[in-house]
Amino acid sequence: MGYSNQATSTGRRPRAGARTYDFRRPVRLAREDAHLLKVAMQTFGRQATTVLTTSLRAVSVLSLIQVEEMSYDEFLTGLPEASICAVMSLEPLQGKALMSLDLSTLMVMIDHLLGGRGVDEQPERQLTDIEQMLIRHLMGRALREFAYAMEPIAVTRPQLLTLESNAQFVQAAAATDPVIVARMQLVMGERINTMDLCMPYAMLQPALEQATRSQDRGEKQKQRSAAAAKTTRRLNDVEVDVSIRFDPIRMSSSQIGRLAVGDVIGLGHRTSKPLEVTSATSTFGYAIPGASGKQLAALIVDPQEQ
Repeated sequence: MGYSNQATSTGRRPRAGARTYDFRRPVRLAREDAHLLKVAMQTFGRQATTVLTTSLRAVSVLSLIQVEEMSYDEFLTGLPEASICAVMSLEPLQGKALMSLDLSTLMVMIDHLLGGRGVDEQPERQLTDIEQMLIRHLMGRALREFAYAMEPIAVTRPQLLTLESNAQFVQAAAATDPVIVARMQLVMGERINTMDLCMPYAMLQPALEQATRSQDRGEKQKQRSAAAAKTTRRLNDVEVDVSIRFDPIRMSSSQIGRLAVGDVIGLGHRTSKPLEVTSATSTFGYAIPGASGKQLAALIVDPQEQ
């Protein structure tokens, strides 16, 4: 017995495309947190651009490429062999952060700082004590701009702890711990370099959660205020019935039953007392009767005034 492939295919919903998931790199960084870090790193790039240009006396641009999450071991494995890691503390955040630059880039910076032209041919050796002091001073200025950029996330006091020529010796996190890496591009004249800023996720997590909660509270407050203003505008446009009445009196059923045309009912409302202006049994004003042209009218008055 045959069957129709067409009927079978049209009776099923198309499946969504498969997505690759790396179980060795579970996604921990929320989209909101990634956006906060991206904005902070872009701000740091703009601020550091001014510092580098004025310090090196050469047009320099530091810009963000991307913010990504990986394990600490993957970060270390991806570093160039000849690279220098600046180990930093970000008090009051717990832990250590790393700023990595290749040795040749640092040599070009030192050449500029000492009045040179920053040529590509630089010696391949470790930094001397004087060269380390020059780099420490330059990074100290850059870290002040980093603190400014991080203010939307947390108020930090960055401090350069040491310069390491071998990042494998820096125990900033366990090999499998997740870290947040900001890949940045450094342009000095015609030379294009890369700079990596690595921060353990455990260091940033409390500050990111607090910043996200504060942002959510601010956003929700704005939404509530906008909803309240919209409701107020709509309520102001709603038409309601308004009555102007004398003081009510009480009558027995027999009195009401004996009423006839021509009978006079004493209201007990003094002639000097204004009438009540009401809506839905609520009194919100007082008025005295009068006329406006050929129509009855009421003049709103202050009941305290005689």
